[in-house]
Amino acid sequence: MAINYADSAKQIVELIGGDGNVISVTHCATRLRFVLKEMAKVDKEVLKRVQGVITVIESSGQLQVVIGNHVGDAYREVQKLVQVDENAVVDAPKVGMVNHLMDIISSIFAPFLYPLAACGVLQGLISFFAAIGWMDPASGTFRILNFVSWTGFTFLPVMVAFTAAKKFNVNPFTAVIAACALVSPDYMNMLTANKIILANSADPAVQALMQSAMENPVINEAIVNLVGVPLNSAPLSFLGLPVQYLSYTASVIPIILMVWAMSYVQRFFERILPVVVRNLFTPMFCLAIMVPLTLLAFGPIGNLIGGAIGGIYNTLYHLSPSIAGFVVGAVWTPLVTLGVHWGITPVTVGNYATLGYDTFTGLQASAVFGIAGAVFGVYFKAKDAELKSMTLSAGVTALFGITEPAIYGVALRFKRPLICGCLAGAIGGTVAGAFNAVSWSYCIPGIAVLPVFFKEGHMAQFLGFLLSIGVAFTLGVIFSWMAGFQTDADVSQPQPLKSEAV
Repeated sequence: MAINYADSAKQIVELIGGDGNVISVTHCATRLRFVLKEMAKVDKEVLKRVQGVITVIESSGQLQVVIGNHVGDAYREVQKLVQVDENAVVDAPKVGMVNHLMDIISSIFAPFLYPLAACGVLQGLISFFAAIGWMDPASGTFRILNFVSWTGFTFLPVMVAFTAAKKFNVNPFTAVIAACALVSPDYMNMLTANKIILANSADPAVQALMQSAMENPVINEAIVNLVGVPLNSAPLSFLGLPVQYLSYTASVIPIILMVWAMSYVQRFFERILPVVVRNLFTPMFCLAIMVPLTLLAFGPIGNLIGGAIGGIYNTLYHLSPSIAGFVVGAVWTPLVTLGVHWGITPVTVGNYATLGYDTFTGLQASAVFGIAGAVFGVYFKAKDAELKSMTLSAGVTALFGITEPAIYGVALRFKRPLICGCLAGAIGGTVAGAFNAVSWSYCIPGIAVLPVFFKEGHMAQFLGFLLSIGVAFTLGVIFSWMAGFQTDADVSQPQPLKSEAV
């Protein structure tokens, strides 16, 4: 039966304490995320029984209402009922440092993950089509689609700046302009002229071009004429302070630091400037201060932080890819249930920017297919028609990378499938690590994005990846079917509320 999300939204808003209790509401791939004034006003047990609600989680200072694939429908209806003053200054509930950090990361990355993943899928598809001879890499069609697929990563700082501005209560257009400055043609020309882009670009074609330019006097002269800056020009400085040349394409942490600091600069000038000039000069001072400050400080600091975080994981991975795969495959699903899985996003995005690929996603995929297999194991074992329908829907959804319905609707409900899925994911991850499976562009692992794991000349890695997810899925089905689950009579499952009343 189709769910009336207009009615469900009314019940959700009432059960979280009404419109007046809401500070903000956003959504990610599967969850409505509320920041509330008073969490005590929420009736969680009744809220879990609202039609369309899979479960309710309190995490990272948020009330997260898990909806599933129809979260967009629910969000649109909730928006009609909740009036949020974006300019109002309200103290959010105090949470621990880790929860606060996870909240920041999820709020920044969740809104654009699917468009970014779409760019990755497009990259994978055209690479696959070129490898099998369906597309000529020299053709205009390939070249146009190729630069389109790279655009999301080139201008990733702009998307990060926009969502970070909303999180830190900064004028989003000021933040976007500041981010655009860091990926502007003029700044990129400076990088080119100073031989820095060679070290920072993840694109092998750009690296090869720059190497040729450095060694070939003719190309060298042509580039100088193009960018208008001699290759042996004096180092760039600002007010006498040296600027470290860094590429900010696909950059994340420096942009987050910039927008965070900008929030204080903006509030300072809004407080001291006369009203008559505030709207004009506040953005001007923000740009004039924050872009140079990012070049001088936040950029180098952010790159060091990102490099250190990524370096820790990559060091562990290179010590033993198979052990890393076992750990990632085993713990990824529990991390999702705790809501702390967002912490890995800056690492994976940073790997694409610096390495041109990511190993974590190649291991993570086994966890996704393992939990999908475990849910299908319940489907094959179940006798109840309603349970079979629910597990089939959750299992298919998990195969496409959206695991929350499978985790909260099946795995956590019956317990054993969760253990079986984690075990299957660990074994699959071990296989993935043994074959050095990687993702060549950002994606949310699932059957729809398999081309992202393919690259010409790396067939063994791709076949090893396919083997790993096949092992994880198959073992998930077998383990879950063998372990069984409690019958519905043994599991207390609350009945959904009727739509017309709460």
